[in-house]
Amino acid sequence: MSFAEIFTVVVPVFLLILVGYGTGRRALFDAGGAQALRELTMQLALPAALLLSIWQTPRHVLVEQLPLVGLLAFGFLAVYAVLLGVLRLAARRPLRRAALFALACVQPQYAFMGTSILGGLFGTAEAAVPIAVAGIIVNVVLDPVVLILLGMPEHPEPRTVTAGVAAPARRHALATVGGGAPGAAATETGSPGPRPSVLRTVGHALREPFCWGPVLGLVLSVAGVGVPEIADSALSLLAGAASATALLYVGVSVARIGRPALSPAVWAVSLTSVVVLPLLVYGTGLLLTSEAVAAQAALILAFPVSPVPLMFAARHGSAEDVRTIGSAVVLSLLLSFVTLPLLIELVG
Repeated sequence: MSFAEIFTVVVPVFLLILVGYGTGRRALFDAGGAQALRELTMQLALPAALLLSIWQTPRHVLVEQLPLVGLLAFGFLAVYAVLLGVLRLAARRPLRRAALFALACVQPQYAFMGTSILGGLFGTAEAAVPIAVAGIIVNVVLDPVVLILLGMPEHPEPRTVTAGVAAPARRHALATVGGGAPGAAATETGSPGPRPSVLRTVGHALREPFCWGPVLGLVLSVAGVGVPEIADSALSLLAGAASATALLYVGVSVARIGRPALSPAVWAVSLTSVVVLPLLVYGTGLLLTSEAVAAQAALILAFPVSPVPLMFAARHGSAEDVRTIGSAVVLSLLLSFVTLPLLIELVG
């Protein structure tokens, strides 16, 4: 694929993000409108696209994706654990800040931007599988683990009970999922609530359409159930909205963050996300798997920083954490306009 062909795939994606940014700056979408775009993408359009694409994928093709599962698990989970350890032990960052910054380094916007760019490179059906695998790893394993870490006290204190004061109402530990969603156990005032349990957070993640949609498609494909024509037509109509609404949401969310603060921490998170991590996974994939698997995994991890760590920081972090991670979301998006085409050219 020539560099001109790569830009033919990448530039329209960033133009649509720019349209979303413009509407956000002009306040055509307020907080409620941005929420509606995200919900349409994550609760309806993208799950329908993944369900249909995986359902239509032959069983033998799905079995061949096991190396991709392992490589993405390395990129998301193993690298997160290493970064968390480095930030805690070497840099001596507090647990919550280390957990948030490590998450910002490894969790990209694969759900919102992946459908358009990977679909343009590999085809919609082929792109659905790595996006679905990434979604299951992140939303069922990584994000719940991070929420548990964020719920842990920095300095254990004796528990006291105040008479006559009701306990704060408990909320879902993971409100929404998929590369651009808020979620945290919190009280109504935004302070951290009761420490979430692993089963509770995982169970809530599995109830989200972005998680169970691909799983249902996998079960139907493995069982050899064909796609009825009516279901194919209905799901195709709904899936058609996934790319446009997802990219508009990215632009609107960036507009709401504002101008980035270019501190060393912001540069470190951004460059780790869009340069270091995808190159590390690509090199590891070349050593352990095939070039095609390495390319797919690297491109999944090459997208800008997801808004999820930012929204976790708003619940559990300090104002400085919110500013740093929010700036990394914006800077990594700007950098990816250059790094994504270069990486696509590198992996062929």
